[in-house]
Amino acid sequence: MKRLLVTLLALLPTGAFAADRVNRFEIEAGALSTENMEIHGFQQANATEGWSKSAPAVRLEYWRTKEDGWNYGLVYQPLSVSYKDVLKSNLQYKGKTFRAGDAGSLDYEFPTLRFTANKPVYRGEDQSYLRVGASVVVRYARVALATGTQSFSDTNLLAIPLLNIEGSRPLGAGYSLYTRSDFLPAFGGNVLKDGLYDLFLGVKKTTPKGRDIEVGIRLFFGGYDPDKPDDYANRISFRSFVVRYAF
Repeated sequence: MKRLLVTLLALLPTGAFAADRVNRFEIEAGALSTENMEIHGFQQANATEGWSKSAPAVRLEYWRTKEDGWNYGLVYQPLSVSYKDVLKSNLQYKGKTFRAGDAGSLDYEFPTLRFTANKPVYRGEDQSYLRVGASVVVRYARVALATGTQSFSDTNLLAIPLLNIEGSRPLGAGYSLYTRSDFLPAFGGNVLKDGLYDLFLGVKKTTPKGRDIEVGIRLFFGGYDPDKPDDYANRISFRSFVVRYAF
């Protein structure tokens, strides 16, 4: 982890930490609910259809910002949810058969660490703005499924680039409509189900001391289809109601 942070910081352009930049720390907390947890084998039905669970949601961010220049951020977002339910369809994976009707448990982890850079592309006279950039996301995934007779565990570590947008539109009295989101559709499949999407939309209140309080919804969803026999698909969709505090 230390080596990764050093590498990401080394990617910053010269002068990124100049004196006219501002340090910002952002903390997000809320409640996460599962909209979809899908696991199925190659050309098979979803074995975990309807599996649902709620869990705490948290996110930590550090930003170096400049109003008329590049913003740089490091974001850590853990994600860990455990499920218990009944398999709805058979699942064949690596010679093992998980049978419909069997009670099963699923431990799912998907923490991410990302480096983001964005720059202003629009600023209105009413202080509305749009920033566009990119994120490099290092994500770890772990899927561990077990029944009374079978089990498997699969892990994967991958770095992927995402598009980043940040925008704000004033609503009056210190409030504004605000978004900061990362996404990368997987073209060639189902664009709204494949790839990776991390979207936040909420209302921001700026206090007289320059602190920001945001309340809104974070949508985190995506997935992939297996492209060969003896593999499995995983698609997810989580929704979080969150409160964010920036200082």
